[in-house]
Amino acid sequence: MRSEFQYFMNQDDHVDFDNHLLSIDGVSIKQGKHFDEILFDDGFIQYQRSILEDGILTSGRIAIASTDLEGSYNFSSHQAVEALYKKLRSWLKKRSINTLVCYNEKSENPAAQTVKNFWLLTGAEAMLNESAIKLKQFKSGNVVFNLA
Repeated sequence: MRSEFQYFMNQDDHVDFDNHLLSIDGVSIKQGKHFDEILFDDGFIQYQRSILEDGILTSGRIAIASTDLEGSYNFSSHQAVEALYKKLRSWLKKRSINTLVCYNEKSENPAAQTVKNFWLLTGAEAMLNESAIKLKQFKSGNVVFNLA
């Protein structure tokens, strides 16, 4: 299984998600330089946090690669880690909306396009509604996400 779930979270959303993760028996979080790892048995799920910097909230994601490119399993507990990934994705979706549009902020006539593969958690949604932050996949990118 190779899959990713992309989202925008604020700090409160991350605290809630971290607390949920740590409430699951056998799960721990290993902090890394570029992304964290959700450890379970002998496998892991990538956990890249959203970052708020200079008024821009960048997207984060959870991602799994339980198989390599040839289809061989990367860890023996692949079924358990895949099931955990699906449960985490479901937990995040229940606390999110995915009614977003995106546009190129550098375009003279930006046309908004519907986006269904990015999710906005409730804390980040409130922050977006209450302040002048921008949602971007990458801080230096020109594509901005907004509520539909």
